[in-house]
Amino acid sequence: MGAAAAIESFAHWSSTGDTWRDRPVLVLERGALMRRLLVAALKNAGAQTIITASDDAEARAIIEADLPGTVVTDWRADASNHREALSLVRSIRSSDNPAFRDVPIVLTSQFTSRTDVERARDAGVSEFLKKPLSTNHFLERVQSAALPRQFVRATRYSGPDRRRKPRSPIEPSFKRQRDVENGLVDSLQAARNACYALAVEVARDGCQHARRVSASLKRYLTAVDEFGPTENEIVEMHRAALVQLDDVRDEGAPVRLAVVQSLEEVVQMRLSRL
Repeated sequence: MGAAAAIESFAHWSSTGDTWRDRPVLVLERGALMRRLLVAALKNAGAQTIITASDDAEARAIIEADLPGTVVTDWRADASNHREALSLVRSIRSSDNPAFRDVPIVLTSQFTSRTDVERARDAGVSEFLKKPLSTNHFLERVQSAALPRQFVRATRYSGPDRRRKPRSPIEPSFKRQRDVENGLVDSLQAARNACYALAVEVARDGCQHARRVSASLKRYLTAVDEFGPTENEIVEMHRAALVQLDDVRDEGAPVRLAVVQSLEEVVQMRLSRL
């Protein structure tokens, strides 16, 4: 369940020999006291240029124009939901401009439950930092974010490789694929395991339409006896449907329902051919 993902080189300024201190650091922090603390810490650490932004729109404009080496942003405490709170991160990671898309992002947040951390990770942050924070801890995370990492573009994820351990050029790109090659599971069981993980992920946000997509995939993978290109196509259709649901989340329930029903019709047709 990851065959459609692409691993790209992390084309990043650090490859030129610069450090994060040599490139502009953008700070988006809505709390005045915390903003002064972060700016002071960066200055004392040797940052040459620090740019501050007051909101997401200003931050995006600065990134597009000045291409900072690092972005430090907060979790919007005034946002009505986590998607709105992480909208800046998502807009950066979904860009078609590699220089804009790949910038390291350090997120500071007072929301620190495991679910919140997972949401930030899945949005594409490079490092997550709990508030209140210490100066040393903050600078450690900025330094960690600056380390070169591969960039992953998949159906439902765009961001730095979440594996901290460097990938071997000869090993499979995905853990479940490696499990298959090591004989731990077959391809079908690996796909089913990924399906169960997906079910847990979509249940986290409580979207009934997304849950129907997850249930549809589970129904299909339970019915088939093998996993090949045709089955992988169905898997990717479900992943794409989840992305589409996210894209039309503001367009009302009828539009989202139509996405799910169209998918379920395709799955039913495929199942009828088994």
